[in-house]
Amino acid sequence: MAIVFSGTKLPQTEIEEIQREIYADWGTFRDGDVTINEGHKSGAEVYESSVTVGMKAYDSGEVAVGSDTLDVERSVVNLTKIQFSDQVDYNVLLDTRFEKSMAAGAFNTVSTEFDNAVLQQISPSIARTMESVTWDGATTAQKALIAGLTPGAAQGSISAGAQTLAAAMPSNLVNSLPAIILHNDSQSKVAPGAGIGDYKKVLSIATITSSTIAAQYALLFATLDPTVLAMEDVNIYAPLAHRQLMMIANNSVGAASNQNFLFEGDRVSYNGVNVVFKPLIGFMIASPAKYLHILMDLASDMSELKTGEVANGADKQWYKNVQAYATWCTNQRYITLYGG
Repeated sequence: MAIVFSGTKLPQTEIEEIQREIYADWGTFRDGDVTINEGHKSGAEVYESSVTVGMKAYDSGEVAVGSDTLDVERSVVNLTKIQFSDQVDYNVLLDTRFEKSMAAGAFNTVSTEFDNAVLQQISPSIARTMESVTWDGATTAQKALIAGLTPGAAQGSISAGAQTLAAAMPSNLVNSLPAIILHNDSQSKVAPGAGIGDYKKVLSIATITSSTIAAQYALLFATLDPTVLAMEDVNIYAPLAHRQLMMIANNSVGAASNQNFLFEGDRVSYNGVNVVFKPLIGFMIASPAKYLHILMDLASDMSELKTGEVANGADKQWYKNVQAYATWCTNQRYITLYGG
């Protein structure tokens, strides 16, 4: 007997698991790869101190006023209030698999399966975005300030390459750590106030490939302040792609092959200095974690997501995440910026 079917045919089976995007946050907020300072809603005061003393010939008389200096500098860091928010219209999900988990009743269009499988990805996506803006990007105003600096090849001046990298950064509502290292208004610099940062730069850099990465890391290592290297736990914050280039370099074929980078489980190091991989573009930062700062009201704000019904009878839901955020750097003269 012939079977006659009238109507639109629909697929009757489906892959049960919904394949999710990868939302890697690379550990800045989770692992404390830099210093997270909480308790700031709009602005924060950052204090730095230094003491300089001078040797004198012995004198058994009254101690006289000398030239020793005990300096305390105060810088104000303004936080930017940002939000992630939107509306969700569950009616779009009608005639899809998500309709099955909607409660009975025409008013009920919220899909529990959609909430569990898709809506829960909002917080991980926010975390990935915050990780990205921490390491790459600048405000339009900050880009203009960096572009206005006078470039030069010598130490103490910004390189033309750094200005090119900064100009190519995403335009964000907040400044990344490289952007704030390049230009800031710290009162603790040699020349206090707005202008180029006091960072050290690596001179005569080259494009990093698997063939050149060892030599470029050698240049970076040689530029580090010996005092910091001896007294502080220094990290090299490197672009994500460097991990692969290091592994290729370590496993190169030929007599010149040398294990320049040490891989011990999840830890990677160069000459004993820990390497932390971040979504940096073009730049590397060598610094103790305590000199690189993220200022927030609460770090947990990043994962707090409020939801509710849109007002006035709309069949939609809203979600909103709010944060106060800024990056900052202290003890700038001990920070080395590759690409700066």
